[in-house]
Amino acid sequence: MSRRFKLAGAAAIALLLAVGSLVAVGVVTEGALHPPLRRRASDTAALAQSTSAAVSGAARQVTIRAADGVSLKGWWIVPGEWNGRAVIACHGVADSGIGVMGDALLFLRNGYAVLVPDSRGHGESGGLVSYGVQESEDMLGWIAWVSAQGARKVYGFGESLGGAILLESLGRGAKLDAVVAECAYSSFEAVARERVAHYGHVPRWLAAAIVEEAILYAYVARHVALSDARPEHAVRGVRTPILLIHGKEDRETSPTNSEEIFRNAACAQLWLVPHAGHTGAYAAAPREFERRVIDWFRDGPAQATAK
Repeated sequence: MSRRFKLAGAAAIALLLAVGSLVAVGVVTEGALHPPLRRRASDTAALAQSTSAAVSGAARQVTIRAADGVSLKGWWIVPGEWNGRAVIACHGVADSGIGVMGDALLFLRNGYAVLVPDSRGHGESGGLVSYGVQESEDMLGWIAWVSAQGARKVYGFGESLGGAILLESLGRGAKLDAVVAECAYSSFEAVARERVAHYGHVPRWLAAAIVEEAILYAYVARHVALSDARPEHAVRGVRTPILLIHGKEDRETSPTNSEEIFRNAACAQLWLVPHAGHTGAYAAAPREFERRVIDWFRDGPAQATAK
């Protein structure tokens, strides 16, 4: 076999590997931008109605239009005895509003009205998932809508992706009186590297390379700048009180994510929950969870660590 033939064969193999890698990255990235949904719209509607009935309240589905024209839907639930304050409860990735309906009931029982939106690309909302890049702007629209309903104060509660979206929105000037973010990621890049390494069983250097390719693909093919999804940067200089909650046993989004956000936040508190996994703080410590969260919405500024 000639040297030229060997070189040509090696080049062909390298090209095939490169093409195969790009195809694989494309498939994975499209999956991230179009995550499989775990809930049906009818399930969300039924749970919203039963949740409102539990507090002698009323629930109705609402729709707003995002800045880019995408239709966004959510559920607005008002308890029978409303204290005039409201919480926007935001779900995690590949979920819908039904994922935080249990948290909504906690707030409703304490007198808060609750908006449970389906994040873009989830539930009944349109658009692509962008991990906070566009969702943070969507949040400004939701906050304006809730304020127009007569809420004197508006708070944000989010799990995982939902928490990251709320933190990103603060960087856009969101008018929230306090925020609670459970198991939020410090940046899309950081959490993507963690998950690729963990679930793909690959070295960190390879995970980093895969994520870089995925970010490039999303930008070129879908015009989504995932590299801009950085809650750790969005919170800098923000005076809104932020309570960061993270399970010490979280294997999906490591506690270092919340620790990094806390280091950058101007007004925040960090609660690392023993024996809790991803978004498992309530299951691990239900009474303390309710006390800390409700107290935070009542007097967060007094509890936050100003820096």
